[in-house]
Amino acid sequence: MDQPTPATDVVSDPREQGSAFAESSIEQLRRHRCRPERNLEIGGLVDQFRREAGRARRGAGTFLDAWEAVVPPEIAASTRVRGIRGGVARVGVLDAATSYDLDQRLRNGLLAELRLAFQAPLRRVKLEIDGSLTRD
Repeated sequence: MDQPTPATDVVSDPREQGSAFAESSIEQLRRHRCRPERNLEIGGLVDQFRREAGRARRGAGTFLDAWEAVVPPEIAASTRVRGIRGGVARVGVLDAATSYDLDQRLRNGLLAELRLAFQAPLRRVKLEIDGSLTRD
C-alpha cells in the first residue's frame, strides 16, 4: 500500500532557493516603495468632522450649562461663552467693568464653584472684552 507522503516545500537546488528569496525580497520592497491608493471618498472626512464637532460641543455645552447655573444672572447677561479648550474657558464680556467684577468673583470662589459644576478639568477662565455684545 502506498502511503501518502507529506508535501514538503524544500527546494533541493541552492540557486532556486536563492532566487525564491530574491523574489520575495523584491516583492517586499515593491510594497514599501509604492504609495498606497488614496481614499477619495468623503465619508471618512465627514465622520472625522462629526467626531470633532461632537467632542467640542459636549465640552462647551456642559461648560455653558455650568456657567448659567453658577454665575449670577445680572453678570451672565453681559457675557458670552466662546469655548473651552485644554481646560481654559474663553468668555467674552461686555466691558472692562464687567470683566473686573467677574474676575474678582472668580478669584473669590466662583472658579471653584464652576469646577465643581463642570466636572471636567478647568484650569482657568480667560476673560476677553467682546465688542459685539451690546447693552439692553
